[in-house]
Amino acid sequence: MNYFKDKTILLTGASGGLGAQFATQLMELGGKLILSDIKLEALDRFKPNAAKGQVLGMIAADISHKEGTEKFLADVKKISPCPDIIINNAGIAQAGNFGDVPLDRWEKLMNINLISPMRICHYFLPDMQTRGSGHIVNVSSVAGIVPLPGGAPYTASKHGLKGFSDAIREEYYKYGITVSSVHPFFTRTAILQSERFGINIDVDAYPQFLIENPENVVTETVKAIANKTDFILPGPTAKVIDLARRLSPRLVGLFSRDLLK
Repeated sequence: MNYFKDKTILLTGASGGLGAQFATQLMELGGKLILSDIKLEALDRFKPNAAKGQVLGMIAADISHKEGTEKFLADVKKISPCPDIIINNAGIAQAGNFGDVPLDRWEKLMNINLISPMRICHYFLPDMQTRGSGHIVNVSSVAGIVPLPGGAPYTASKHGLKGFSDAIREEYYKYGITVSSVHPFFTRTAILQSERFGINIDVDAYPQFLIENPENVVTETVKAIANKTDFILPGPTAKVIDLARRLSPRLVGLFSRDLLK
């Protein structure tokens, strides 16, 4: 896939399960990466790649609030005036009935999962438009196409991210800019152990064949990005859920409720 060769790629949440896979696979395909995560030491594994010129920079970024996101964008600008590809991968989750989740916790989630990706796109889209090229990849979730009971803020953020992606895709396609949204099902990453508030969700009790492997999710996603796919459903479970929600929304609702039992 020559699509990524020598392209500057900005990746948030680079130390997590999906993020580390994105970084590794994109470097193998010739991409030049700018990596960010909440703590710089979380990116230490990529120092050898930086020495080889595969990583252009590593940034400690707290994108849970406006000031942290603005500092992050200024730091990116010092490395690259405008990345060729932006992958908004950073995200957090929570489990709990909405009224049980503290306000400051779900507002933080909305900032990381939705508002900051919007800020990042708002910052770079004018430069992409002037250049006449660019590719934005927003990592949503199946919770961006079906509701996740016990995760109302997460559902709202991921639905919002899909809707935002759909809108800017239509606004900017005429300027040579591609926008992709990615919708994986539950994947074996740390996000499965997210905060719980007044609810006990035992992911280990789910049918384990439904839970995706990060490497497989990213491999399929990277191929779809190279093909400039708008709506990416990596893994068989995500594809089945998407088909089911279009054919029988009621059936998907019953499945979603069953997750809380």
